[in-house]
Amino acid sequence: MVLTRKGFTQVVSNAFAGMGFSAESPSVHEFPMEMFLPGSDLSPLRENIDRIVYGLTEWQPKNSRAKIVGPEMITVEGADYQTAVDNMNALFLRNLWGDGLPLVPATEECVNWILTGTDLRRDKVLGKVLPQAGIATVEAIAANLAMAGGRPEYLPVLIAAVEAILDPASTHFHWSASTNSTYPAVIINGAAAKQLRINSGYGCMGPDPQHPAGASIGRAIRFVLEHIGGAIPGVGTMAIYGGASRYTNIVFAEDEAGLPREWEPLNVSYWGYPRGSNTLTLLPVTGQANVSGGTTTTTGESVLQTLNRYAGFMRSPYNNYFQRPTMYEGSPGIVVMARGTAAGFSAQGWSKEKIKEFLWENSKIPWDDNLKYRGLEDARMRIRGLEGRIVEGKPWPITSKPRNIMIAVTGGAQSGHGYWMQLGQAAPTKAKITLPKNWDALLKQAEKDLGPIPADPTEPLAEYRL
Repeated sequence: MVLTRKGFTQVVSNAFAGMGFSAESPSVHEFPMEMFLPGSDLSPLRENIDRIVYGLTEWQPKNSRAKIVGPEMITVEGADYQTAVDNMNALFLRNLWGDGLPLVPATEECVNWILTGTDLRRDKVLGKVLPQAGIATVEAIAANLAMAGGRPEYLPVLIAAVEAILDPASTHFHWSASTNSTYPAVIINGAAAKQLRINSGYGCMGPDPQHPAGASIGRAIRFVLEHIGGAIPGVGTMAIYGGASRYTNIVFAEDEAGLPREWEPLNVSYWGYPRGSNTLTLLPVTGQANVSGGTTTTTGESVLQTLNRYAGFMRSPYNNYFQRPTMYEGSPGIVVMARGTAAGFSAQGWSKEKIKEFLWENSKIPWDDNLKYRGLEDARMRIRGLEGRIVEGKPWPITSKPRNIMIAVTGGAQSGHGYWMQLGQAAPTKAKITLPKNWDALLKQAEKDLGPIPADPTEPLAEYRL
């Protein structure tokens, strides 16, 4: 039985249908948005009280046994291949499929080719993608990767990303359907990152023809959330702004070759994986902020200036830090720095742990700032959910302990700028990237198709011709 405000009925019906209930369930009642404001007119509630009572006491769902139903094959015709592709893209737009940009046809041959990137059976079920609770099979995931222009060797990363999303700690049913404009940031560690051409150098979170894998994998993640999970704007997701990064999400690699000698990669320092493991870390984020001035190569004073710039961005009175205990015990976000910045920190005697301690202490939100942002009663409500970890009248730490702060080194050899990626509505999750037995053959074919793997992603191109 659900009472919801206007605009959310589609989201609720979408979720109900995914659980096997009728999409037109009488247990869902929509009320004007204004009714949920203090002092508003409650007459719509009184006028519908009989329906509410019925929904609470008498309504029974007409539930059917769940079964996995795959989509039917679609035939699209045209005078020539290009016309057929154009017709397919128009058909997909009419059916609310895709992301609004042109799609690659996921033909049977293409999907079969993509499936050579895994040893899993094509009908293997990974789980339900919410809010619609569509069944994520390996074949369905491969079809979405095909539409995103992917390749077989990308499939192990996409499967791992879906596993991380489906981890209960990710609570993807919250951040996928929410009004909050949240999208996953995915960080790859291990030798597979370079083999796949996932960028860890200049422009690592943006377009790069030298490193195409991140964009295709990230776009395929969005397709899985839309096509299987039903996260269509205004239907399955109410994200007010969506966020430009939702087109391809954010998929990049850590610059492990550029880490200071005594620093461990993210998957080792945060998760405890053995060094060299092929893994990914996933944290839903709500945005990124460029931290100007990441120079650390001169003096101890420049190190402190850079750290205080990071802390200044982190110290915003941001509700999501304190929304749920699981989020407070997770990660408040990802501190991203380039190779030169990390080298400067290390040369001045700063370890990852020491940096986290400084940022945790200096990103605490003053009590007066919390009052300005929240008001006294709202601030006390937040404290009641986090007793013993934040205290009335004192500065609030943005997370329960320093080690929760993630640090990733990526973005080229320079310094001068950093990045702060603020959490969305979930705890971070992880997954192993399982490579298929034919991995070497896939990489050999990729090199034949795409050319040699760039030797060092932190170095600019020596030659470039238009």
